[in-house]
Amino acid sequence: MKKAKMMVFALIGMMTKSMSNNASDKMVFAKDLPAEVKAFVQQNFPRQSVAYAKMKSTSDTVYEVSLNDGTEVVFNQDGAWSMVDCKSEAVPASLMPASMPSFLGSLFSSNKVVKLNRTINGYVAALSNGYSMKLDRMGMAA
Repeated sequence: MKKAKMMVFALIGMMTKSMSNNASDKMVFAKDLPAEVKAFVQQNFPRQSVAYAKMKSTSDTVYEVSLNDGTEVVFNQDGAWSMVDCKSEAVPASLMPASMPSFLGSLFSSNKVVKLNRTINGYVAALSNGYSMKLDRMGMAA
């Protein structure tokens, strides 16, 4: 009996802690997103609209935006994108360095970039065939 009570209290404590970790997440209306985020969506996904957006506040503010086609985009506090996940569709070429599409096309001609992460040193591109590749800032193999 004593063990059962302790397990219940431990479970309640863990649930409370996990809920408090998400306390910094806040839903955001599309109209309240930073101007840079709205401009990015209009320019790179003109046929899509924001389905929902979430602001995460930790040491930095991050915006996680989902579009009505399922595309997910993460923005930093300055409104610059850090990740674009188009699921099974191709990431717009406008988000890649000019040499990246042709470089990847020469290696993986029948595949497209479906997810792109921007890192300090360049990019990580996930392809429709399941492969991922690290690329430098110019879009070439790192």
